[in-house]
Amino acid sequence: MAGERRGRAEDAQRDPRSGPTAPAAATAPLLALALAAACIHPAQADSPTVPPASEQIAAAVLPLPPAMREHATVVGYGPDMALTLLRAGTNGMVCTGTRPADAQFDVRCYHETFIPIVRRIAQLGALPAADRRRTIDQEIKAGNLPLPSGPVAGYRMLGPAAAYDAATQSAGAAIASWQSIHFPYRTAAEIGLPEEGTVSRTLPYVMASGTFWSHVMINDADHH
Repeated sequence: MAGERRGRAEDAQRDPRSGPTAPAAATAPLLALALAAACIHPAQADSPTVPPASEQIAAAVLPLPPAMREHATVVGYGPDMALTLLRAGTNGMVCTGTRPADAQFDVRCYHETFIPIVRRIAQLGALPAADRRRTIDQEIKAGNLPLPSGPVAGYRMLGPAAAYDAATQSAGAAIASWQSIHFPYRTAAEIGLPEEGTVSRTLPYVMASGTFWSHVMINDADHH
C-alpha cells in the first residue's frame, strides 16, 4: 500500500577506499546513529554475505539528487553485520544503507542536524508509539534533545529488494521514492499545506502536523 511504503511517521568503519577520514568529534554522532539503528535491526545468528563498501554506498545514496550523492556520509554494514561508518561526508547529509539479505530495499538520508531525533526514535523503538512520542517531547522541552534551527530534508526509497539492481545501481518501479521536509512542531496551517488524507498523495501534504515529526511529504516517481 502507498501509505505503508512511505513508512508512516515514526518508522528513520571506516574503509580507506571510501573517502576521507573525519575527525573523531565529527564521526561520534554518526557512529551513535549506527548503534541506535542496530537496536532496530539486531544482528542475525547466521550473517549473510555483506556487499563491499562501494556497493553499499552506491545504494545508500540513491534517494538523494545526483548532485548530492558524492559528498554524503554513509552508514552501512561490516562483515559481522554491525552497522558502521562506511564514508565520512561533507555536505551535511547522512545516509543509512539497506540491510543485506533483507526482503526490503530500504535506504534513507537525513540532514545531520536531524540525526539526534532519528537516533532517539530508534533507541525508543520498543516502546508503544504514544510513550515514544511523550518521551521525546519531554526530552526536547528539557533541552536534552536538540532540534534543527530550521527546516531540514529527508529522502527515502523503499520496496522489494529484488527490484534493486546492484549491477546498474538502479531501482525498479516497485521501489517507491519520496522526500520530506521536516518542520518540528509546525502545523500544516502554519506551513500553508494540506494535512495527510485530505489530498492525493501525488501532491505535497503534511504528516504528523504539530509534532516533533511534522513534515511535508513530497512524492517522487523518478528513481534516477
